[in-house]
Amino acid sequence: MKTFKWSGLLLMAGAITVKAATPIDNVVRSVEQRIPEIRQLPEDTIDIQRPEIEFKLPQEAIDDAKQGLSELDKAALKTLDPLQELPKQLAIADVNGKTVLIEQEVENGWRAVANEWLLIIEEQELKQLKKIGAEVVTTTRLQHLDMVVVVFKVPNEMNSRKALEKKLPENWSSQLGRNHIYEANTQQATDTEHNHSEEIGVKKPACDKPVSIGLIDTAIEINHSALKKATIKAKNFMQSNVSTPSGHGTAVAGLLVGGQDQLKPLLPKATLYSASVFYSRNQYSQGATLVNLVRALDWMVANKVRVVNMSLTGPNNPVLKNAIQTTAARGVIIVAAVGNQGPASRPLYPAAYPQVIGATAVDSKQQIYRWANQGEQIDFSAPGVSVITSRANNQIGHETGTSMAAPVVSAFVSCEVSDDTTKDGVVEILRQKAIDLGEKGKDNVFGYGLLQP
Repeated sequence: MKTFKWSGLLLMAGAITVKAATPIDNVVRSVEQRIPEIRQLPEDTIDIQRPEIEFKLPQEAIDDAKQGLSELDKAALKTLDPLQELPKQLAIADVNGKTVLIEQEVENGWRAVANEWLLIIEEQELKQLKKIGAEVVTTTRLQHLDMVVVVFKVPNEMNSRKALEKKLPENWSSQLGRNHIYEANTQQATDTEHNHSEEIGVKKPACDKPVSIGLIDTAIEINHSALKKATIKAKNFMQSNVSTPSGHGTAVAGLLVGGQDQLKPLLPKATLYSASVFYSRNQYSQGATLVNLVRALDWMVANKVRVVNMSLTGPNNPVLKNAIQTTAARGVIIVAAVGNQGPASRPLYPAAYPQVIGATAVDSKQQIYRWANQGEQIDFSAPGVSVITSRANNQIGHETGTSMAAPVVSAFVSCEVSDDTTKDGVVEILRQKAIDLGEKGKDNVFGYGLLQP
């Protein structure tokens, strides 16, 4: 009687070359070593009914494979975008060359403003903060979120949560977080993506209601030919002399309210409230500080915006969590892109907060976008690969990513909002309208299913 071991791990990275092959090789060897032997009948044996063999990979092998896929994701993303790897410290200067902030890499590979922290406290408690040697940078009363957010700076020896918690009152811990940097989530459609997926355009509006919808993103090219007829109210949350990118926000806005030739708006009668929170790092990359995200949320509540699109991602942060919870309690429904870090990525925020509707992207064939994050945070999928929309410099072109799917979901949400609508109520309505993809019911890839305009 012969025996053999089944082995094989097919990893496809599209049309890219992945340099970090060693971790994947190790995974293959690890899997081979743990797979049980399977009996094979001699070639001359006649067996009309072949025995059913129950084959199950050991959990340890599955975990190793997931880790290997995560390594592949990281390597592939670096190959796709060499600028994905920013320096450990990066100075951001204004138009005159003066440094306005310094980004630095912090815990778990996240980025934050160097040595800066945020705290939600009452103004009378500022004295206690100054006693520990912290430098108060700004104090902002967010009237409509009913909170005071203090940005403060600490010396290197205090620049960790553990060190600060030793010096601050215990009940401040849930209101303390770094001034983290958040990222936009899109990319221009590659030739490979465009060849494998037909271009996607909005064929009809999500609805014709005169809704108000918010966008927390980069600036928008207000004079773009596709946006000239749109009703847009914009506010810049960056310093006036800092270069603010406009490509990402212009693309998202184009889907929501843009109109030109083949570009049709999802919400043709909407008023768009645009909060510009991003600064330029270089030609291809931008960042947004947490404090500006929170200020933008307060502005949305002040303007009675019921639905806010956040096509951005970053780490979990107690201050962001508080702001999202409070915004939701004011009746605002937030839709966020789940991120483009790959199926093995950790959950990204704000999409992973329970108060937020998480959006992922599919292509024209209803296949999941290959770099879309996966997990329980996904509520709905929408077109997001090779999508036709407005782009920087008065262009029309194709964009790809979960950022492009989020405004589709936001538009559907906006069409269902009424005075007494809740987030859970809207999700239930849209669940019935969604096309169920993947596993039956809600799953970690497509959520409840596809919302197709």
